[in-house]
Amino acid sequence: MKRFTTKTQSTKGTKTETSVLSSSPFASLCLCGELVPLNYLAHLFLAGDSAESLIGNLAGDFVKGPLHDRFPPAIAAGITMHRRIDAFTDAHPEVAAFRHVLIPEIGHYARVVADVFFDHFLACDWARYSDEPLDAFLSRAFTLMDGHELPGRLAQVYPRMRDEHWLLSYARIDGIRMALRGISWRLSRHPDLQPSVGHLIASRDTLDYHFSAFFPDVQRFARSLRA
Repeated sequence: MKRFTTKTQSTKGTKTETSVLSSSPFASLCLCGELVPLNYLAHLFLAGDSAESLIGNLAGDFVKGPLHDRFPPAIAAGITMHRRIDAFTDAHPEVAAFRHVLIPEIGHYARVVADVFFDHFLACDWARYSDEPLDAFLSRAFTLMDGHELPGRLAQVYPRMRDEHWLLSYARIDGIRMALRGISWRLSRHPDLQPSVGHLIASRDTLDYHFSAFFPDVQRFARSLRA
């Protein structure tokens, strides 16, 4: 089986954070100089049915820079799909409106928090978007991915994501709070993002409206990429 290699480049004057494993979801991520989207559940859901597509789409937040021939073609295609979905998401007006609700409280961290909230609304309203129950979908996806070589830091994060049921926890407020605690811990400025979970109660109707208007569009876009 081909072993993947990843190269880390440092830029003069840019602080690079060292990854440290902790018990909090997302604490394993290296958020090096930028805010990395974290909507793992959505990317898995929008991927194709093959193990390679699932791996590539999930790996998109763990692999940076040009792909070249670093990965098998099918996995590289999944990473490219992930990046195109991110670009589509960033350009969507309903996503801008969703983030606008969060900006007054958390400023430029609204993008990261919005991505986590997207997975919350997807997990809560899963039956609206899929006929397959969420736990069955995750069991099938993880079974397909198990045993494959995983790119970048995904190889370290994936077993915990699977075994600690991170993605199922997104349907619960306490699961989102734990995720935000892990993100806050990893960011260099250590912002306290946990209070933003209050928006899932106080602003829930508004956020759900924008998510519900956006997600069918990104589903259609993902289908066009898979065609």
